Amino acid sequence: MNKRRTLFKILARIVASLVAIFGWQIPAYASFLDSDFWCRTYGCAVVHDGQNFDIYDNYIFASGRCCVPVGAQMIPYTTRFGEFNLTDSLTKHTGPNSGQGMMIGITQDGNNISRSLNDDGDGFLDASDDFGGVFTMGTQTDILLNGPGKAYSHSFFITSRNTRFSLRALASIASSTQDFANTLSLGDIGIDAAVTRRGEDAGFRFGRRATSSQVSVVNTVNDLGDLQAVPTKMFDFRRFSGIRRRNADINDQTIRLDFLYTMPDYDMSMGVGSLNIDMVFDLYREP
Repeated sequence: MNKRRTLFKILARIVASLVAIFGWQIPAYASFLDSDFWCRTYGCAVVHDGQNFDIYDNYIFASGRCCVPVGAQMIPYTTRFGEFNLTDSLTKHTGPNSGQGMMIGITQDGNNISRSLNDDGDGFLDASDDFGGVFTMGTQTDILLNGPGKAYSHSFFITSRNTRFSLRALASIASSTQDFANTLSLGDIGIDAAVTRRGEDAGFRFGRRATSSQVSVVNTVNDLGDLQAVPTKMFDFRRFSGIRRRNADINDQTIRLDFLYTMPDYDMSMGVGSLNIDMVFDLYREP
């Protein structure tokens, strides 16, 4: 039984009756965070992809008791959140398929790209791409990653009420093939986390009724190798009253978390292959 939804319907009916009798005024804008009993009493956090959001609770609904221990994972009440967005947009990030690879370019000095591929529009290297003709090869000729092959950033939105918590991440190699199994590791891929306080992504307005006060990025995480042993803290949210400010739509009560991934400097000595990496993010209750 959806206890949260049932209670909300009951409260809504009571408030509607009181408004009809006494003419009380209700704020023009309010999200469920402003009125939810469990978020107010026990604390919760919300992650949003710009279209759907999931609630993470301290309260344990499965057993009807409070609460997850400090240092334990908060519990997702819903599972509607989709894929991460490419930063500054609501476009979902998708990687290359089995017939595609990262974009490359030709360098004649080892540092600068002198010839880029003509891409067929999908953003990845495949059989439809070409260099547009012949080019000179010398002793310094090599290949380098180019464009989105060098780095990309993805993001999601987050808010909270009445809880301190952290975001932790765990990285692992799901599969590696050919030369990359020996020439590339998690420590070769950089990661840089940041907070965007306020903005608008493809019509999704965020941050106007939110605070990033006491939100900090853990600066000891520099590459995915720092995240491979155990779930490792990347963000700390220390303001107990939360990110959200009262009486606003849920999107305006969020801030944005950004993750920039930087690929290693690639050359022919690394060979060929594929590397699939799993990144798992979770929210943990903090004291």
